[in-house]
Amino acid sequence: MTDAPTDPLAIIELTNLKASGKLEELARHPALGMKPEWITELVADTNLWVRQTLASNPAIVNSSEGIQTLASDKTWFVRSGLATNPAIAKFPEIIKKLASDKDPDVRRSLATNPVIANCPDIVAKLSADEHWPVSEALASNPAIANYPKIIERLSTDKDYEVRYALASNKALSDYPYSIAKLAKDRSKSVRQSLAKNPAVLNCPDIIKTLASDKNPTVRRPLAENPALANFPEIIQALAADKDSLVRWHLIQHPAIANFPEVIQALARNPATAKNPAVHTASNNPWQPSQPITPVPTI
Repeated sequence: MTDAPTDPLAIIELTNLKASGKLEELARHPALGMKPEWITELVADTNLWVRQTLASNPAIVNSSEGIQTLASDKTWFVRSGLATNPAIAKFPEIIKKLASDKDPDVRRSLATNPVIANCPDIVAKLSADEHWPVSEALASNPAIANYPKIIERLSTDKDYEVRYALASNKALSDYPYSIAKLAKDRSKSVRQSLAKNPAVLNCPDIIKTLASDKNPTVRRPLAENPALANFPEIIQALAADKDSLVRWHLIQHPAIANFPEVIQALARNPATAKNPAVHTASNNPWQPSQPITPVPTI
């Protein structure tokens, strides 16, 4: 165990919390590492909320004995807290132990932890977990960015919840093949999730596919996707979408101010004219340089 740095004011805070019996606050304090002996006491506290709070605190990083004890705590809730703690990055044996925990909620918590980015065996194990919520949590974790085979497998997972989570993961930006599969997923919920994801920025063909999706509930979230800012032809196509809610969502786009002709067209449309954003834009003195022609459906 290394000596923790000392801060007189922090020591006073810690002392006051302990003296007043506010053990949960003590267990949560970022400077708790200054008092390793108190970590030992809190690990053995009978209150599971105190132990769970302690297990989640990165300040226990230098208390190897404390971490090992918490990893074997009788309550899954405590072990789950430890599984989310970045401090376990220094303890590969603890990560391995938690990845094999008998409770799926513990494994699910570990699957959300960024520290597994450097643990290929753990990522592979969690991706094949028999409980889909574990794979779902992993699929949403940006830590899988360097695992193409895992991303490919998750993109065809039998549970749509897993594919939905993956479709929202920004780590997809380097995997156009997986994005293409998700864009044609049989579940509209998965396609909706992908339509919101800025990771589609480098996939113009996929954006076109989503913009012409037969289900308007997919085109609606796409209309607000920041990635559209680089695709004026798609913005124009969505401005002419037959679904009024697609056009309504489009006016909320963060870059819509860069497309005054589209704003003017939406301002003249009864379905979107009531939107405050359109009303504000329609009072702008800008006028289109030429008449706006209907944009063909993609």
